Amino acid sequence: MKFGWKEYFKPTPKRVRVLGDSLAAAGTFGAGIAVLNGHPILGTSVMVLAVFGKFISNFFAEE
Repeated sequence: MKFGWKEYFKPTPKRVRVLGDSLAAAGTFGAGIAVLNGHPILGTSVMVLAVFGKFISNFFAEE
């Protein structure tokens, strides 16, 4: 598995893609719960981290 800028537009390995999508889904759910419970800063922080994690997962590619 390779990681780098050149791998961004190459196909992402299935396990990394599933992990990134799962983290994004869990982050979105957690952010929604935090905002609904009156913690908008925490919700925004969790959402930003979830989007960043999903973005980073796109930098992996098969060798």
